[in-house]
Amino acid sequence: MPTDPRPRREASADEAAALAFAAADSRTEPASPGPAAVTDASAHDLQAAREARIRRLLDFEAGWTSHGGAKARAIRAEFGWTTTRYYQVLDGVLETTEALRHDPMLVRRLLSLREGR
Repeated sequence: MPTDPRPRREASADEAAALAFAAADSRTEPASPGPAAVTDASAHDLQAAREARIRRLLDFEAGWTSHGGAKARAIRAEFGWTTTRYYQVLDGVLETTEALRHDPMLVRRLLSLREGR
């Protein structure tokens, strides 16, 4: 079975917003552009932070069955998001190569569930 993600269809506004949200932590304020150019080190740090947020989201979804209780409350406590926003972000993250590299079985299972709807 190939490990490459499916070809992307035209992204909806929700998917674009979800990917942007996954790329930048909502709790941090956007950095104001300074006169200095972005260095390779800072670009690497941004990519590492993005991958960490993706892993955190996928680990939460994978371990959900072990949490018990109301998922909506756990989402609010863990991320500070509504359930709608959580699923928007999760849906956008499923299309990334970082997600597929982190947990291919979970990503394929969630994509399969999404295709079935």
